[in-house]
Amino acid sequence: MAAGAELTLVQVYFRALRYLAAYRWKVGIVVLANIILAVITIVEPILFGRIIDAISERKDATSILLAWAGFGVFNTIAYVLVARGADRLAHGRRAALLTEAFGRIISMPLTWHHKRGTSNALHTLLRASETLFGLWLEFMRTHLATVVALALLIPTAFAMDVRLTFVLLALSILYLLIGKMVMSRTKEGQASVEGHYHTVFSHVSDAISNVSVLHSYNRIEAETRALKQFADQLLAAQYPVLDWWAIASALNRIASTISMLVILVIGTVLVQNGELKVGDIIAFTGFAGLLIGRLDQMRAFATQIFEARAKLEDFYQLEDSVQEREEATGTPDLVNVRGSVEFRDVSFDFANTTQGVHDVSFSVEAGQTIAIVGPTGSGKTTLINLLQRVHEPQKGQILIDGIDISTVTRKSLRQSIATVFQDAGLLNRSISENIRLGREDAAEADIIRAAEAAAATDFIESRLTGYATVVGERGSRLSGGERQRIAIARAILKNAPILVLDEATSALDVETEARVKAAIDHLRKDRTTFIIAHRLSTVRDSDLVIFLDHGRIIESGSYDALSAQGGRFSALLRASGLLSDDASDTLDGAPTAMLETTTPLLPEAAARPPID
Repeated sequence: MAAGAELTLVQVYFRALRYLAAYRWKVGIVVLANIILAVITIVEPILFGRIIDAISERKDATSILLAWAGFGVFNTIAYVLVARGADRLAHGRRAALLTEAFGRIISMPLTWHHKRGTSNALHTLLRASETLFGLWLEFMRTHLATVVALALLIPTAFAMDVRLTFVLLALSILYLLIGKMVMSRTKEGQASVEGHYHTVFSHVSDAISNVSVLHSYNRIEAETRALKQFADQLLAAQYPVLDWWAIASALNRIASTISMLVILVIGTVLVQNGELKVGDIIAFTGFAGLLIGRLDQMRAFATQIFEARAKLEDFYQLEDSVQEREEATGTPDLVNVRGSVEFRDVSFDFANTTQGVHDVSFSVEAGQTIAIVGPTGSGKTTLINLLQRVHEPQKGQILIDGIDISTVTRKSLRQSIATVFQDAGLLNRSISENIRLGREDAAEADIIRAAEAAAATDFIESRLTGYATVVGERGSRLSGGERQRIAIARAILKNAPILVLDEATSALDVETEARVKAAIDHLRKDRTTFIIAHRLSTVRDSDLVIFLDHGRIIESGSYDALSAQGGRFSALLRASGLLSDDASDTLDGAPTAMLETTTPLLPEAAARPPID
């Protein structure tokens, strides 16, 4: 579906039903059973009319009574069984949809999430899953059965009496006109309602995810007031829509009441003239009741799809954008990775920003260590994200062992790379589960060895529940240093040929940093290692130092060569106190604006924009 293209109600509905294709046979059985029930329901008023005629004519009505009662019992039992089957299918498909859509959404690149917003994608998924659940359930229970019932009711009514049937036809036309009028009046309003729902959900999500900041700055009342304002705007958009549907309901009720009255008046005259029996009028009244009930169901059906359109169009666009990124069947895996890496004229820009990387070229041999330094926003993390295909280059190629990484599966590529982020990125699970993210099939002994190598066993074993300790949201129950050591243990356990350290020791004290650095030095052996560095003391052992500024490589070379070169890198070393004035006389007067990120940072004070 093209972005921004508006779907008709029919298109919205039939695309929703396509999700049931996985259960087509079970769904078909349930729908067929409902159609049979709808047909049987038509027989009931006919039997009831004959019962009335038999009683008025003093005839034996036992057989008809038994048939009528039998139909009633059968309908009740069959309806319960069919409804149970429909409920189970709808619930099962909703659970499957949530799982499938969740997997596809989190596979999308960070630029997609930054542009759309995490809370927006989550809200779209949750709203759509509930809406689709309602459509699936009603399709299996009533939608098709109602259409079939209406298709049978009208011809049957004509067979009974043409004059009374025209009253029912007029009623049907009135329902259709009223529904069409209300939909045209509320179309824009309903779309606006969905926009307000997104705003409310986004505000709630944003506030809860930053609750510590809100407490610190006494923002509780202010954020609550803001939410009330958003909720009031939602209601202001919702109430007019509800008013129109209330008017439609009232008009439909008036039309149906008048129709029943007209049927009774005409029927009374026909009975008095001897043209119809009392039982015929009773049966036709029952038909009218059935028709009114089915017309009400059709009105509810149309309303349901109308309200669903605004929710589902957004979800369909989300699904389409995700599917466009799915890898082609048969894409090969990246195997037997040694670790040589080459960037060839790689460029990538973020939309509506000046950040990104431009014409980046360099190559490293397997087992070498590469340090990437530069001011905040210079493109250091972007470069690493391109290596892991979190973003896709807009120009150029990235090769591992001579293979273009765009030609292999993302899963196999990322399996070959272990990353320690500056923000440890812990899930709200146990310490053991967080370390096991590095290798899902790892034994407990492997997890313990990884924790020992990351100098994490001391604090883990001090907890009452040890490795079973739940770390809290984003590791909130641990200190910054503890979080970082678990992240390092996770990378150690993964044992990948390419290692990425995004200021991996920034949150550690001096003593622990020394222990972890020893573990990292051991881990780096025979591995290609990328170090994103703010503390320039961590890059001394690098085989290659790349200095980035505004997404371009300004300088590159060994640590010693760049230190003696008298350029930007040596200026950073001097500002950090790692290079004496005697060793860099040529740096006097170097601008200080570019030095803001070069001094050793305090633990947990090195947060950067997410698109750096």
